[in-house]
Amino acid sequence: MSEFDDEVTVDLDDEDAAPTTFYPNVAEWVQEWLLPHYKRSPKAFRWDPRWWEYTEVVARLEALWQSWEFLRNEGMTGMTVFFRDYFGPEMRELTAPDGPFWRLSEVEDRQLPDRWPSETPPAGLFRSADHPAEQ
Repeated sequence: MSEFDDEVTVDLDDEDAAPTTFYPNVAEWVQEWLLPHYKRSPKAFRWDPRWWEYTEVVARLEALWQSWEFLRNEGMTGMTVFFRDYFGPEMRELTAPDGPFWRLSEVEDRQLPDRWPSETPPAGLFRSADHPAEQ
């Protein structure tokens, strides 16, 4: 074994080894963090309040939420990295006129809402971060 091949041991029974999240699942993160932080004109961008019915959207938002959970603890520049490398590009992709919500028509004569609406998804649809074996 060379001087750089230290043996690594991990205690799999250690409850502290599992990462803890601020939000228990992606649905709560979307409601409580994402929508208040992303407000765009409904004439130029698309959003469906039933976002959780789109497989692509759920997969992308799950990845975005997990990136947020990780980077929020990465020091003073963690959130800057999140906004630059993850949040901006991902939200532009999701809400683009030709993105997953492309079938939604442009909203006419409507003032920009404070935030996009979102219905509460059915109970049990998303696993809890505290109980990853669920689902």
